[in-house]
Amino acid sequence: MSPLVGYDYRVRLWITLRRLWSKRKARRGGPHSIVLLLRKYHFFSSSEIEAAGKAGWGVTFDGVEDPMYFVVQSGGITLLKAGKHAVNVLQADSTYLGNSSDIVSRLPHEGQQIAWKAHTAWASVDIIDPHSEIKKVDVYATLARLALFLGDENCCGIYLPAEGIMMPNDGTAEEGLRSLIRKEAFR
Repeated sequence: MSPLVGYDYRVRLWITLRRLWSKRKARRGGPHSIVLLLRKYHFFSSSEIEAAGKAGWGVTFDGVEDPMYFVVQSGGITLLKAGKHAVNVLQADSTYLGNSSDIVSRLPHEGQQIAWKAHTAWASVDIIDPHSEIKKVDVYATLARLALFLGDENCCGIYLPAEGIMMPNDGTAEEGLRSLIRKEAFR
């Protein structure tokens, strides 16, 4: 049984609001998120997110070593504080953006299409305050530090909704995330 039982209505509401907000904001660049497309549903525990944070930043995310680095998880809601950045981790046991055939037909490369068709669930990492003055390159570097270490063989691709970038997990996704961390993209 999914850990989101009882929180399902909140997740569905968040997904609906996010889709509406994404469509409205798309003309202005949209919210900055990194979506991990998953082959099968996996709920990332707080300890998994702490470990990914530690791998990404080299700091323990227990709030003790440094009170600016910690993870809070309650039910289906997960928040990560990484220095000056606050990140929401949203997880869902459904395909991202609904009907896959509509999305797949717009993906130009076969590897992208295969990865999109393979996913049945997703997790996104989102900066909580998308209206802040943080530069896009810094937002994506922050999100990529976490996404890189959450991705594994269950992750079939990485999607950046605001940018329309889809990277299959064939080496392309890892290199793309590392490029974001090095701030080589979006200059």
